[in-house]
Amino acid sequence: MANHIKLSHMSHWKTIPYKQIDNFRDYYYEDKSNSCYYEDWDRILRYHKATGYDGIELAPWDLPEILGLFKTPAEYTAFAADHGIEVSGMFHGCDDSHIAEKHGEVVAAGRSAVDTLKAFGGRHLNTCPGNNYYGNGPLDAEGLKNIASCLNEIGEYAEGNGIKLGIHNEFFCVTNKENHRQLIELTDPRCVHYCLDTAQVVLMGDDVIDFYETYKDRICTFHWKDTADLGVADEIRYAKDVEICDDGHRWFWEPGEGCLPMVELWKRVAAHGFKGWVTVEDDGAPDYLAAMALSSYYMKQVLGKIYW
Repeated sequence: MANHIKLSHMSHWKTIPYKQIDNFRDYYYEDKSNSCYYEDWDRILRYHKATGYDGIELAPWDLPEILGLFKTPAEYTAFAADHGIEVSGMFHGCDDSHIAEKHGEVVAAGRSAVDTLKAFGGRHLNTCPGNNYYGNGPLDAEGLKNIASCLNEIGEYAEGNGIKLGIHNEFFCVTNKENHRQLIELTDPRCVHYCLDTAQVVLMGDDVIDFYETYKDRICTFHWKDTADLGVADEIRYAKDVEICDDGHRWFWEPGEGCLPMVELWKRVAAHGFKGWVTVEDDGAPDYLAAMALSSYYMKQVLGKIYW
C-alpha cells in the first residue's frame, strides 16, 4: 500500500564545497578529521536517503553554491535522483512586502523564486511573509494588506505553474501573534496556502492544535520540529537577530525532544487525511547527522505507527 506521507529534510548544511569527492581516503589524510564526511553532495544526499528521507528542501542562499557545482537545476536534480532524493520545495522570503512602493519588486522576486523552484522540480514554495519585526514593526493595517496583496499575486502565479505557495511565519517576523491569523484571512485560499511550522507557531504564542484545526484546509505541507519554549516574550521576539544570537539557547529540538503535543497533532493530521510532503527541520542542532537520524526515527517509528 502506498504511503500518504513523503518525508523531506530542510537543507541546513550550509556550504558544501564539492560535488563528489572521489579520492575520499586521500582526502581524509589531509587533516585526519571527520570534515571530509560533510564536504560533498554525494555523501550529504546519501545521508538523507540512509536516514529515511526521500526529499530535500532547498534554501535560496544555498543556490549560488549548488549551481556553481552543478551548473543547472536539471543537473542537480538528476544527481539527487541517482541517490533516491527529489527536491520537495524551497524556502523564500518576501522581504519588504509590507511597503507599498516595493510591491512590484517583491512580486517579481516571488515569481523568480517560483521559476527557480519549478526548474528544480519542487512543489512547495514555503514563504516567509515579510521582514523581521525589529526595525519594521509594529505593522499598521495598510502594511498587512500590502503583504497579503503580494502573497496573492505570487500565489496566483505559483498556482499556474504547479507550485503551492505556503505562508511560513517565523516567531520574530513583522507579522506576529497579534496579526498572524489576520494575514491568513486577508489572503486568497485558492492560491495562498500554509506551511505549518509546528515550532514557530508555538514560539509565537499560538496553540498549535487550535491553529491546525482552524487552518487544516489551508495547510499544504509542514515544517515539523519541536520546541521547549511555549510562547516567547515580546521583548525577545521583537529583538534584533533573535534566532541567530549565539548564546547557546536552542529554539528548536528534534521531534519528541521538546514539549509540543506531537502525537495529538499527528492524530489530527491523520484524521484529516493529509497527503504529501512533511519536511523535518533540525536547524540549531549541534550534531546535524545525529539529529537527522533521531528525527527520522521519531517520525517513522512513533508517528508512523499512527499514520503514514
